[in-house]
Amino acid sequence: MTFTKTLLIVIIATVFFNCSSKTVGGLTKEEYKSWKQQKKEMSPEAFKALVEEKNTLSQENFNLLEKISYIEQQISRKENEIDRLSRQVISLSTEQNQESNENRNPLEDEWNKGLVFKVQLAAFDELDLRELTENGSDLKIIDEDGYIKYILGQFRDYDMADLFKKKLRKIGVKEAWIVPYKDGNRIALKEVLSEVIE
Repeated sequence: MTFTKTLLIVIIATVFFNCSSKTVGGLTKEEYKSWKQQKKEMSPEAFKALVEEKNTLSQENFNLLEKISYIEQQISRKENEIDRLSRQVISLSTEQNQESNENRNPLEDEWNKGLVFKVQLAAFDELDLRELTENGSDLKIIDEDGYIKYILGQFRDYDMADLFKKKLRKIGVKEAWIVPYKDGNRIALKEVLSEVIE
């Protein structure tokens, strides 16, 4: 025997040995025999039901994949719309800030500097009278500390603020009191009372 024939026999034996341990589909001989036996034991009706169930599940899987694709397209559209609206909000906010800077009232800036006395009418946690300020009223409404606070009037002189408070109480606004603001920030009355009362 020549070397070539020996080599050829070894290669064929190796291929045959490898193929004999596995069959098509990656099953071992034992697994293949077991499945073949189960197939033989299955009735035609059971086999038909199994094939029909497989077809039904395949169709359901296809339908679900189509739904997933549709939902992903919808999500993409919504994300694009959210991006567009976000850019629009930023643009409008920038425009609004520019307009408010252009339309700033120098008189308002003056009231945010130094010591100012304002009369607070009330502080409610449920009652909301914001619509009263829509026509340029001197009434200020502030959300602070969980309350909606209503403030009317601005005075540089404590005595004038006190007189206004007393008039409001006379007409029935029992919860009117004076609240001082310094440089636009509310401060405690006791901090400035000694400065203003002689």
